[in-house]
Amino acid sequence: MFEIEAHYHDRKIYLSDGRVYPLGEILLRYFSMSSYGLGELFDVCERAKSELNISSLFCPADIGERAQEIEFAYDSIMDIAKSLPPYDTKHFRHGLLRNLFAYYNDIFDEPFYEDSEFEAVDYNDHFINAESTPVSYEEMYITEDLNELRALSDYEFDSKKVFSNYENRKDAADFTTCIEQMTNEFATFIEDIIRVKNIFMPFADELCDHNSYPTTQKVIDTFQRYTGVISNGSMCMGHTVIDTKKGPILCETYRFTSQGAFLYFELFKCIEEKFMPVRCKNCGRWFIMKNTTFSHFCKRLISSNPLKTCRDHAMSHNFKEKLKNDPIWEIYNRGYKQHYARFMKGKMTKAEFSEWGEYAIELRQKAADGELEIEEYQKLIRI
Repeated sequence: MFEIEAHYHDRKIYLSDGRVYPLGEILLRYFSMSSYGLGELFDVCERAKSELNISSLFCPADIGERAQEIEFAYDSIMDIAKSLPPYDTKHFRHGLLRNLFAYYNDIFDEPFYEDSEFEAVDYNDHFINAESTPVSYEEMYITEDLNELRALSDYEFDSKKVFSNYENRKDAADFTTCIEQMTNEFATFIEDIIRVKNIFMPFADELCDHNSYPTTQKVIDTFQRYTGVISNGSMCMGHTVIDTKKGPILCETYRFTSQGAFLYFELFKCIEEKFMPVRCKNCGRWFIMKNTTFSHFCKRLISSNPLKTCRDHAMSHNFKEKLKNDPIWEIYNRGYKQHYARFMKGKMTKAEFSEWGEYAIELRQKAADGELEIEEYQKLIRI
């Protein structure tokens, strides 16, 4: 249900539904999502593996009651998936467990036979020996109208009914297989998102803790410290020719068994192509630094009057700090204001002001390099 197929070409990701994303854009959506409640959802998903497993000796009789809480968690997970690419155009049906329990209704109904002794020792053997060809739980939908289904709380587990005949044993084995697939998929989905928050994001943060793109050695050293950065799932790779507005292109085609494997792939493609995910030090949001002059500040607008971005704010702040703490810049700024005032009053032509600007920058650099004493620098820049 959470598998992904994507094509990659020239720093773009082409999804199977025709949408195209610049490299890193999908990863940013996961970086930017809220992490509220993910831990609780993961705990429910982990409990579901045992609480819905009727092949276990410890399967609770009130399996339906427990399934109700799990279904609420699964519905919440599907709502999360629908807010994130590539799943945001996919149709997820709520009520997976209600449909699945209804499909295998016979193994939960009250038994129609007289009570008989059941040997616990034979319990798991029935599932091992049952001949069946189970299908994916996604094929077990029986209706879109959930009002026609029984409430999950009505279902109770009775091991005697399960093993009353061959058909029930076969259905119980199929049900167990479907539950195992379902619980693993939902647990993996939430675990991968938690990994993005707890490992991928700190990993990317550490890679970009200096004012430059990480070197190969930096990536190696950081990767070795973040052993958990490797995600669940796997991928296989091939090639596909797809049609675009500019004509057919040959793409690398990847099939991922989980969104975690896809995000792992995109993160390392970003590192390889220098499309780095960076957290803005002004607004705190993530952005993609696309193979340009490195900056820790994004270009999102923080003021409309005047137009100002986080990067503009940072440059202004840095300039003010230089004026406050660096006498060379303070002298340069004072000289610039004096000559600009002359230009505005018509006492200097535009060409003269431009010529002075180049001269002043040259003096500033000499003073910074120690080739000019401060007193001489201050005298010359006023001319």
